[in-house]
Amino acid sequence: MIGIKQFVYSCVLGSLVISCDTTQRVKEEIVINLQERGATISPSMYGVFFEEINHAGDGGLYAELVQNRSFEEKEMPAGFHAEGNKLLPKAVKYHLTGEVRERSYRWSTDEVPAWTLQGKDSLAAQMKVTKENPKFASAPNNLKVVIRDASQPVQLLNEGYWGMNFVEGERYILRTIIRTSSDYKGKVTVRLLSSEGKILSSETLDIINGGEWNDVKKTLTAVGHDSKGRLALEFDSPGTVWVDYVSLFPENTFNNRPNGLRRDVAEMLVGLKPAFFRWLGGCVVEGITLDNRFEWKKTLGDPAARPGEYSTWGYRCSYGFGYYEMLQFCEDIGAKAMFVCNVGLGCQFRMGDACGEHDIDFYIDDCLDAIEYALGDESTEWGARRAADGHPAPFPLQYVEIGNENWGAEYDRRFDIFYKTIKEKYPQLTLIYNEMPQRDGASQITKTDMIDPHWYVDPYFFFRNTTLFDSYERGKYEVYVGEYACNRSVGAGNMLGALSEAAFIGGMERNGDLVTMASYAPLFEHRHDRSWQTNLIWIDTDQVLGRSSYYVQKMAAENRPTYNVKSNITM
Repeated sequence: MIGIKQFVYSCVLGSLVISCDTTQRVKEEIVINLQERGATISPSMYGVFFEEINHAGDGGLYAELVQNRSFEEKEMPAGFHAEGNKLLPKAVKYHLTGEVRERSYRWSTDEVPAWTLQGKDSLAAQMKVTKENPKFASAPNNLKVVIRDASQPVQLLNEGYWGMNFVEGERYILRTIIRTSSDYKGKVTVRLLSSEGKILSSETLDIINGGEWNDVKKTLTAVGHDSKGRLALEFDSPGTVWVDYVSLFPENTFNNRPNGLRRDVAEMLVGLKPAFFRWLGGCVVEGITLDNRFEWKKTLGDPAARPGEYSTWGYRCSYGFGYYEMLQFCEDIGAKAMFVCNVGLGCQFRMGDACGEHDIDFYIDDCLDAIEYALGDESTEWGARRAADGHPAPFPLQYVEIGNENWGAEYDRRFDIFYKTIKEKYPQLTLIYNEMPQRDGASQITKTDMIDPHWYVDPYFFFRNTTLFDSYERGKYEVYVGEYACNRSVGAGNMLGALSEAAFIGGMERNGDLVTMASYAPLFEHRHDRSWQTNLIWIDTDQVLGRSSYYVQKMAAENRPTYNVKSNITM
């Protein structure tokens, strides 16, 4: 079978061969049988996979300009400890073998990451992170600034994510939660600064001195442009100031959403016409250990109260782009949502711990709560919470992936429990099983709607395996290729890799009766933090660029055939 676009390509190619030499005898013919329809290609075929890796969210898709806005950056997962620039997880047993693995992860040695203090001299002011009188128990850290000499104003500076992009004439929304001691008699001024220190915008904050928290918002308009700008809070009096939260957003976010997404980056995703959006990962679903798995409930509500979490990829995620924001983005672009739940297993490529038998129900309930948040009516606990968060109507959740890149007998056993429980309550949902190369397939589980195999390979694997799905068994489940990329022997990506992916896509489309969904991974990288060698879209503070593989994905989504037709071509 070949798709319609393959048919057109074949016809054009055939015409070119004939026109090159009309006297040459045509030895082979391509025969297309338009009357014999083959497998259809699902409207859900192309979607996107999102994981907080390479600063894909914080510093990337998520429009927040301030890094370490709640001063929680140096909070460690339970049981972890730091040795210099390395973070070491607590000792837990890998559940398949009982071994305790030795692992380490990067750790900042800066006292207050992304923040610096400038005054007349080093003795003019000092800062330290405290938990004194927190505004939110869920995010208890605040920055205590003691100012002794304000003869030259003291500035608390944030560098953003390798700079902040300020555009002349654009408006920026500042929110800060701040309090001062009774002996602080001065003003607090917020400034947008260029990389050279030029003032691009300045406003005085309306605060009441005396020890109470002030939750202040200001709008600043940039009078110049700089892609490497900084934000400053300026103090002009001796005394003590506590800063709990500092946030700066461009007013012009995607769909003008508060706490929203960076418009140019989000529009790159819109260009892919995704039928679905997979969240929240990736390895962050499980965590290095279960103690630092991503927890969707903590991503809800006031961004200032969200604690964030240390990502398995070496930095802290603010939880700013949370479950609500993901579901809202799906609704905005007409995509179905896919939620990935944890089955009580830590990442098997990392420490690989497992919760005890008595705790499995906690993870099942957590998944059911997530589904209820998306789909439940206002009479349910989590449907009511969604309505309180600003969205009374249900969100477009359609898929639940049970676990992420898990394998082995314990995962299979837990999958069966999750599948049965979820299916009984939400029969309309599509439930997905991790089909990992470390195991023998889905033969050890009772039932699944879909399997999710992953391939990270060299270009020749994809060229050789365009027929890979031809021999897959039919009738038991459908296939979602949830992560695939040519990322070996191609550096950070090149045209050969992109062409091999195109060939593999052709094989998936030809087997459209079986393969109904696919998503490239990873999706994003910030150019200053490449934790994974080959990624689809590159981001800088003021630019976003799709690689050649991005345009393969875009072309496939824009020209998705409706069905295959019979031909005499053999692959």
